[in-house]
Amino acid sequence: MEWLDWQSQTAHIDSKFFFEILILLFSAGIIGLERQISKKPAGIRTSILIALGSFLFVKYSVLVAHDVRAVNADPARVLGQVVTGIGFLGAGTIMNKEGLVSGLTTASTIWVQAAIGAIVAFGYYIDAIIFSVLVLFILQGMSKIEIWLHLSHKVKGKGRVRAGVGSSNKNKNQDQEYYYEEDF
Repeated sequence: MEWLDWQSQTAHIDSKFFFEILILLFSAGIIGLERQISKKPAGIRTSILIALGSFLFVKYSVLVAHDVRAVNADPARVLGQVVTGIGFLGAGTIMNKEGLVSGLTTASTIWVQAAIGAIVAFGYYIDAIIFSVLVLFILQGMSKIEIWLHLSHKVKGKGRVRAGVGSSNKNKNQDQEYYYEEDF
């Protein structure tokens, strides 16, 4: 019963493995914390679970690829399927109501969290932290820059909206097509 050998089954679980989990919890957790504080979908638990799921798929595909018995194991194919699956998950968060599109930032954040989980699985820990901080800047800093540059404005009951792409209409009181992002 070689496959039930406890030592061979847990050989990959070492201090590096726990370090990767800590990096993952921190990287996904700070993004999730920002989403939770901003009262947006995909808070702390969801963010960590998305990154953890991606991490597990990629990490174990790499482990299987190094196993001499796994002839056709390919971590790149697994990663491609993770990207596709997360794309569908993110698409489920996008809503179109009354001509306003919402959830795009949440969908994008979900995709980035999965990418962060994958890069931790491949061993790029500093990159994961850098990208997590970059995501925080984009989520918090860019909305302030958009307001400062008058690229978005508040609409009562709707939050902040941006005028439609290609719209040259400067008068905001006239009918325009607006793209609403609850995630500004």
